[in-house]
Amino acid sequence: MNIRQTIALPCKGSRSHRNLVSANRCAAILIAALVTVFATGCDNGLRPVSGKLMVDDKPAMEGARVIFMPQGNTKMANAVVTADGTFDMMTFQKKGVMPGDYKVVLLNSTKSIPTPEFAPVPPGSNQPPPGWFEWQAKVNKLLESPPKEPGWIPKSYAEINKTPLTWSVPKNGPKATFEISYADGNKAGAGKK
Repeated sequence: MNIRQTIALPCKGSRSHRNLVSANRCAAILIAALVTVFATGCDNGLRPVSGKLMVDDKPAMEGARVIFMPQGNTKMANAVVTADGTFDMMTFQKKGVMPGDYKVVLLNSTKSIPTPEFAPVPPGSNQPPPGWFEWQAKVNKLLESPPKEPGWIPKSYAEINKTPLTWSVPKNGPKATFEISYADGNKAGAGKK
């Protein structure tokens, strides 16, 4: 008795043989996928990036935003600056940033303009609540002409085609410190990494 008779392998070219080959290929692909997942870890592909934003050696205003605008096939990431100037980058509400190259956009905080208590809007109305347009005009004015005081970010850093700041994940590492100068920003000068 030979092995072929004992295991009863299907004949080459038969439907059973093709199904067995197909099943083996699927198993091999599944095993390769599992090995890849376990080799790279079971994370979501995001790399942690945290840092500090300083303007003229003072922490940026609390509530300022740091935005990583993708320069390739990645997703935008952003963070809100705390009172001490620190931030933790997030992508789709998950901590971290996709590996890749980014332009760094900085937006001033609008916390100095309190959000009013808006009256409820009647159901089916397409109009914003009373006072919304006035509040939005104040916010826009602040963002267009930020105060020239410690902690405020020059407007040029808010424009993707003018900001001199860049960051590469993971090449530049997980700690991003941006030290900018109000005077340099008004001249569209370079900020320091």
